[in-house]
Amino acid sequence: MKAKGRKKIYPPSYYRAKRIRLGIILGIILIIYLAGSLFFRNHFYIRSKVNGVGASFRTAQSTYDKIINSADKYTISFIDADGNVINEVSSSELGVGVNYDESEVQTLLDSQSGFNWVLRLFAPAEYYTATGNSYDAAKVTAVASSLDFSNQSSTTESQDATIQFDGEKFAIVDEVYGDKITEEGVEEAIIYAVENLQTEINLADGTCYEKPNVLASDANIQKAVDVLNNYMDTDIHYDLGEGITEEIPADTKATWFTWDDSFNVSFDRDAIGEYVNSMGDKYNTYGKKKEFTTTSGETIEVPAGSFGWRIAYDGEIDAIIADLEGGEDVTRDFTYLYYGTSHGEHDYGNSYVEVNLTEQHVYVYKDGEMVFDTDCVSGKISANHGTHTGVYPIAYKQTDATLKGDNYESHVNYWMPFNMGEGLHDATWRSSFGGTIYKTGGSHGCVNLPLSAAEQIYNIVEAGWPVIVFYTGDTEEENYLIQNPQVKVSELIAEIETVTLESEPQIAEARAQYEALTEEQKAQVSNYQDLVNAELTLQTLKLQAAAEAAAAAQAGGTDTGVVQ
Repeated sequence: MKAKGRKKIYPPSYYRAKRIRLGIILGIILIIYLAGSLFFRNHFYIRSKVNGVGASFRTAQSTYDKIINSADKYTISFIDADGNVINEVSSSELGVGVNYDESEVQTLLDSQSGFNWVLRLFAPAEYYTATGNSYDAAKVTAVASSLDFSNQSSTTESQDATIQFDGEKFAIVDEVYGDKITEEGVEEAIIYAVENLQTEINLADGTCYEKPNVLASDANIQKAVDVLNNYMDTDIHYDLGEGITEEIPADTKATWFTWDDSFNVSFDRDAIGEYVNSMGDKYNTYGKKKEFTTTSGETIEVPAGSFGWRIAYDGEIDAIIADLEGGEDVTRDFTYLYYGTSHGEHDYGNSYVEVNLTEQHVYVYKDGEMVFDTDCVSGKISANHGTHTGVYPIAYKQTDATLKGDNYESHVNYWMPFNMGEGLHDATWRSSFGGTIYKTGGSHGCVNLPLSAAEQIYNIVEAGWPVIVFYTGDTEEENYLIQNPQVKVSELIAEIETVTLESEPQIAEARAQYEALTEEQKAQVSNYQDLVNAELTLQTLKLQAAAEAAAAAQAGGTDTGVVQ
C-alpha cells in the first residue's frame, strides 16, 4: 500500500525542462510584441480608421491611397428605421474630393506609439486629419433640395427652448427635437458624412431632422433666467401708513419683463404701467370730489380742487425698475405727483383749514380738534372775484409779503397761498369781517383775515395742509345771480305773463334792472323784446283806460244837467 499524504518527487531534469519551456514561450511572446511594436511604428493599428476609412495594418501612403480611392467611389445611402434605402447620392454629385496630401496621414501615424498595439486589439482607434474631405457646397445644397423624402411622415415639430414662469419662478422649458426632415438638416448630414466618408445616413437618428435653434444648455438663456429670477426675488413692499400695505403679486410681477432673440432681458414699461394704473385706481384721490362734514354738522360734497393723492405714472415705473435693478428688498410708499395727508377714509386727514364761504368763517382743525376760528371776507362776488371752492394744499408760508394784481398792490404780514393767487392773509385795511361784505365789498379772491387771526393761523398750519373751501345751502345760486344780473332780469321779464294795468310795477322793475346792466349783459337778455312788447301793451291799456274814464265822465255830466 502507498503511504498517504506523500508528495510526488520529480527529478531535477523535470524542473529544468519546465523552466526552459516557459522561457521559450515568454521569448516568443516578447519577440511577437517587439516585432509588432516595430511594425506598428510604420503601420496603423488593427481596427484603425482615418477619416472614416479602414486603415488597419496600412502605412500612411497605403491609407492615403485607399482614402483617394474611396472618395472616387463614394456613395451615401439614406436609410430609414427599418434599414430600407430611401435615397442614394454619389460622390460625383457632391463634388467630393480629398484636399490634403499623404503628409497629414503620416502625421497621424507618427502620433501613434508602436508599443501600444496590444491595447488596440481591444479598442478601435479613429483618426482625423487636420484638413477634412472637400465637397462642392453648391452641389451639396442642390442635392439636398432635390431629394424626395415625402414618404417619411412627420408627427412632431421641433421647438426651441423657451423661458416660462411657473407661478413661483422663471424656468427653462427644454427644446423639442421633432421628426420633420428639412433641406437644411439633409445638407448638414451630407456634409458630416462627406467629411468622414460615411456611407450611410440613418434618418431615424435625427441627423436630417429640423433642429431647435435654441437649446436649454444655451448660456444666454440660462443667464436670462438667472437675471429674471433675481428680479423676482427682489421684493418691493408698499407701506402707505395707517396700516395700509400693498404686495405685488408674483403673477403680475412676472409680466414686467421681456427679452429679445438673444435673451437680453429688459423691462416692459407698459406692463409695469398697468400695475401702476391699477394702484392709481385704488389710491388716487386727486381731481375727485370729496365728502366733508362741516363744523355745523352738515355733510356736503366739496369740488375737487388740487389736493389729493396721485401716483406719478412715469416716476413710479422708474422707481420700480431702480428697485429691481438694485437687487435689495425695499419697503416704501408710492412715488407721488400730488399728495394728500391721509390714506384713510378722507385724504385730507384730521388737520385742515375749513373755509365756509356761506358763513364767511374760518375754522382750523388740528389732530381732529378745532383749535381756532375767525370771521373772514372772501372774494367779491359782484365783480366775479369769488373765492374758488375746492380742496387745496397750502403751497408755502411767508411773512411780510407784497401781493400784486392787475390793478392793486397790497402788503400783508402773513401770507398762506393755496390756489394759485388765492390764499389766507391778514387785511389790515378792513375794520370788519364776516356777514355779507364779500358779495359787493369782498377781495380779489383771497380769504381776508383780521391781523391777529392771520398770525395765529400762520403759527398753526404748515405747508401742505389742506384748505377746504365751500358754500352751503343756496348761497352759490344767489351769488351766481349777483355775478350775472342779466339772468335775474330775464327771469323778471319771463314772470310778466298777461299784461294788465296791475302789471305796471312789475314791468317797471324789470325795466329798471335792465337799464342797470352793462351793454354786454344787456346783450345776453334773450327775452328783452318781451319786455318791450309788455311796455307797449301796458301803454295801450293805459290809453284805453283813460279814454274810457273820460267818456264815462262826459256821460255822467250830461245826465246831471238834464231837467226832467
